[in-house]
Amino acid sequence: MNTKTTRILKEARPLFWPWCAVALAGVVPLVYPLAWTPLIYLIGFFIIPVLATLSLGNEFQHRTLSLLLSQPVGRMEIWGEKLSVTIVAIVSAVLVFSLALRATSYRPDRQELAFAVAWIFAITASATFWTLFTKSTVGGVALNIGVQSFISFVVPWANLADWLRARGYLSPGNPIVPSTVTFVFLCYAGVMVWLGGRTLVRFQVTGGMASDDLLMAGPDVMPGALAGGLRCRPTGAVLNLIRKELHLLRPVWLISLLAAVSWACLALFGLLHQRGSTRNFETAVVIVGVISTLMIAILAGSTSLGEERTSGTHSWHMTLPVSAFRQWLIKLFMALFAGFVGAGLLPMLIAGRLFGSSHMFVDVHLGIRWLLAVLILTFAAFWCACAVNGTVGAVLWVFPVLIAVGVANVFGERAGRELVDVLVARFDPFATFRFTTAVSRLGPNVFFRLIDAASENMTDSIQATFVLTTTILVPALLFAVIQSYRLFRAQIQDRALSVVRSLLPLAMMVFLCSFSFLAFYTFVEDATGQKNMLLFGTNHAVEEILRARAIAKILPSTANADAAHPLQLTVDDLAKANPLPFPLFESTRRYLRNSRITVTPDKAHPSGFYCRENPRGSTSCYYLATIHLADGTDLTLSYEPVENRKMPFGRFSVYVHWPGAKEHELLWGR
Repeated sequence: MNTKTTRILKEARPLFWPWCAVALAGVVPLVYPLAWTPLIYLIGFFIIPVLATLSLGNEFQHRTLSLLLSQPVGRMEIWGEKLSVTIVAIVSAVLVFSLALRATSYRPDRQELAFAVAWIFAITASATFWTLFTKSTVGGVALNIGVQSFISFVVPWANLADWLRARGYLSPGNPIVPSTVTFVFLCYAGVMVWLGGRTLVRFQVTGGMASDDLLMAGPDVMPGALAGGLRCRPTGAVLNLIRKELHLLRPVWLISLLAAVSWACLALFGLLHQRGSTRNFETAVVIVGVISTLMIAILAGSTSLGEERTSGTHSWHMTLPVSAFRQWLIKLFMALFAGFVGAGLLPMLIAGRLFGSSHMFVDVHLGIRWLLAVLILTFAAFWCACAVNGTVGAVLWVFPVLIAVGVANVFGERAGRELVDVLVARFDPFATFRFTTAVSRLGPNVFFRLIDAASENMTDSIQATFVLTTTILVPALLFAVIQSYRLFRAQIQDRALSVVRSLLPLAMMVFLCSFSFLAFYTFVEDATGQKNMLLFGTNHAVEEILRARAIAKILPSTANADAAHPLQLTVDDLAKANPLPFPLFESTRRYLRNSRITVTPDKAHPSGFYCRENPRGSTSCYYLATIHLADGTDLTLSYEPVENRKMPFGRFSVYVHWPGAKEHELLWGR
């Protein structure tokens, strides 16, 4: 093995695990086809710039660039080796993703393929320059994606096409605009290749192995008064810690400023073209919003602590006369604040100007979900920064950690449901109606109160899912917060196994939370289903009996029954009158076995049963039925007409009287 082979292996080693993550993300659709194709694009959109930047960015992270440049090897040869290894990794990753796209229904045309190839070329070619310019992996990835996105989506190519078509200069389907964008990307790639090689040849490492990068030093663009406000004071330890966090988070503020400029450009283009009248404009807004949100939220959570661990100052800060808990709390609060402002509040405020009150960011409930998602993503990055040494490692671990937690949540939900179904089928805990009713009451008292506290729309299944997920995640989030404090104080080993060891308790906690909550919810849901089958099955059977057709076929002697001569029914009578789609289930038959059912006219028509035709063509009969169960429980079912209603189908109410109780209790209705 010669020295060149050794250097190439050295360049390929840091790309191995990120490439495996990309390959795994691309293989998943082949095994489990995804209906949402943009997920594949989103993964590739962020991973490819990371692969392109990681080779040179690791030299800055580990402070080995000066040692590399001091070797008796030409800088252009070093650049060629790094670029060749990067190209092989990116091309192989793209091939894996192309196989994944074949497993979906999406088939891109030639123009889209040409645009994607030009995009990849530009990302790969510009990685060297932006990494050398920022002197960090994270900064190189951020500026690489930011500039590419600005050229692709902020520059009004789609609006230019609409303007040309409106004036007859461009026919539908004309590929001039996509071809122009592709050509611009190729030219940009050529210029950036030249700039990258030229910058590496002339690059001077200042300050030795302890030199600062862009994330630590930052560009000198702040006014003197503002920069002076971030300097530490002789007194005020807490304020000095806050100033330090604001200083370390300057890249987040810079990216937030660039995102604000992008939003302002989109707002200007939207006003010039009737505020989002084109689909391309809305797509550009969504893409810019997703890119800026992910970048700002992840960097806000990982930059401060990651850079302190990289530079070795975190251990020194633990010796300050300030408690570790206070330092951890300030870092967590400032990270959440930066993510909330840059990734949450900024898109919400500007999106309303772009789309008006109908846009999703303006809706109150969706806006709250957006902010919660941003805060969770920021905290996930902060947790990774506590568990990993360095900003780059923390950023790379964010999505694997979120995926692992999500998988644990899914398995916990599935295990909870299936285990309860097996136990209910095996031991039949709902054999008595009183126990079934007591369990079914836990649903309205626990679950639906949570939904009611979150939203007035009780029928919104999305809101129910949101509350359910939030309820599951609250204990897990508390556990993760405590765990992040413990990791903040500990000496972290720079190994993937240590991260997995820290992640396992969190994943187990998420599994237990989702398992216990879904098991409880499924148990209550089964009890509610058993109760509803008895009530509504009986109600439907009594209605069928009271209809003239059912009376003539089953009980012809009861056509003239009144309050003084009630109908006396059994479970067999109900079974005969209860056709599909509401049959009497076996559990209902068990509850009604050895019971007596007395049916009388409703209170409004004491002289006889009253039936009338509904607007939909069906017939509703109003009655008052009392079910005397074998255990002594009495159920009173009333179906009465309701005046002044747009849908005059009647009101169904159920009262229950337990053995030994003094009065009836409302079980259903009003």
